[in-house]
Amino acid sequence: MAATDPAPATDVTVAEVMCAAIARRLASVETAFQGFASPLPTVALRMAHERDGVTHLSASGAVNGRPETAPLSTEDQRLLAGSTAQFTSPEAFDLAARGGVDVMFVGSPQFDRRGRMNGTVVGSWDDPKVKFGGGGGSGSLLPLVEEAWAWRTEHTARSLPEDVDFVTAEGNLTYLVTPLCEFERLDGELRVVSLHPGVSRTTVRERTGWDVTFADDRRTVGDDRRTVGDDRRTPRPTDEELRLLEDVDPKRVRRSGFTDLEPL
Repeated sequence: MAATDPAPATDVTVAEVMCAAIARRLASVETAFQGFASPLPTVALRMAHERDGVTHLSASGAVNGRPETAPLSTEDQRLLAGSTAQFTSPEAFDLAARGGVDVMFVGSPQFDRRGRMNGTVVGSWDDPKVKFGGGGGSGSLLPLVEEAWAWRTEHTARSLPEDVDFVTAEGNLTYLVTPLCEFERLDGELRVVSLHPGVSRTTVRERTGWDVTFADDRRTVGDDRRTVGDDRRTPRPTDEELRLLEDVDPKRVRRSGFTDLEPL
């Protein structure tokens, strides 16, 4: 467990908060597709399938797979265990083109203010500072799915710049969850709609590469003064949600990719 659980003696960390937040949003979704290298969304989708009947399409090719434990790799053949059907990658693209995917989960080293992904290069194409692995099928799929939801295990100005150097993919990205907060794309930009427990606006501002807008801010009627409503807080997982998390992810793969997890 040590390789995938940086906080083995802790019951609730931000990984649990993020998983539960995603699973709650999925309650009203019929079909969701989870791509490669997405352990945290994989666990959240397992929760949503078990609790709310959401159809879980995995990049492994499994439909509603029920492995005994969630493997670290989302390309692991164990994800096919218990699946009600299997599909190929071309079939996934065809399904998205026909409007059959309500939500697709995407990950990327960078997302910018407008929800554009960069999984290709930092710096210039000819003289890059960093090269990434590419976007897989995201460039084709993002414009096709009803919504794309993103996730990051790091929230820094480096991972969330105002503008990415290279646009690997853009399209219907509507939601992003990080270790600090939840964003929704409103009026063309990512705005904070929820702060995780213990997180302040100041911390989010300091660790984001653009001048963050909070969706709870509103203008007072009749003048130009801004009033700030009470910040919405991401709820801590309930006892039922924690039990479900442990059932579908006993090895706590959901915590992989986090470098520092504090108890909440």
